[in-house]
Amino acid sequence: MTRRVENAVILTGADAALLYTSAHLRELRIAARGKSDRLYTLLTDITSAAFAHHASLDGTKPQDVTEKHETESAGIVTVRQVAREAGITPRAVRNHIGLGLLEATQQGRIWIITAHAAEQYIAGRKAA
Repeated sequence: MTRRVENAVILTGADAALLYTSAHLRELRIAARGKSDRLYTLLTDITSAAFAHHASLDGTKPQDVTEKHETESAGIVTVRQVAREAGITPRAVRNHIGLGLLEATQQGRIWIITAHAAEQYIAGRKAA
């Protein structure tokens, strides 16, 4: 049950999940990236609550669900995913971005890496 508390709304996980699905928050969140930090943060919080709710129902980790839903369907991969595939640390991936070895753009504190750029980078590391 959603509650209203003087100038605030508190959403339960179930309500966040309903809002996430019915209002297509994934698309809104992706569109807000780099345009409005406040909106992006709000949508990220609602998304996290929705995924935590789903995870509590099926026993998965919320972070794993978020990463899979948010990045794969958008054609974006995370630094952590690239690091895992390349067999290196996330810090090394960020260093390689800084050196220009991996094409990525930074939105706030988050690196946006396209699936294509990640594939090229990983293939180049495996060939070397």
